[in-house]
Amino acid sequence: MKSQINSLEDAFKAQGIDSNVRPDVSNLPEEFQKHTILNFELDVLIMALNSEGLDKTWMPDYSDFSQPKYEHWYDYSSASGWSLSGVVLWPANTYCGSRRVFRTREIAWDAWERFSELFKAAL
Repeated sequence: MKSQINSLEDAFKAQGIDSNVRPDVSNLPEEFQKHTILNFELDVLIMALNSEGLDKTWMPDYSDFSQPKYEHWYDYSSASGWSLSGVVLWPANTYCGSRRVFRTREIAWDAWERFSELFKAAL
């Protein structure tokens, strides 16, 4: 299935969120403001991509050991910057908090191919 989410605005629309809405970060130190907004945008994008074609929003269930979850694995090179090294399957449980995960390996690769600049900005 070809994704209908081709922009950040499409992701916001798919999640029923006004594309102009961002968290109020005015009370945060300036050095945290941009990163906080960027993380919010990435969370909306990933949620929209994971939920596309489903009847309800897909949320990772870390208590369900049978539910696969895929995560980006990045490499950094001084010559070329950040690149996606691969997409890895992680166990359902977590000992250090949840991660940004994808419902399928295909969604994870597609997200990087089409939105890599957004992901790189968050690294």
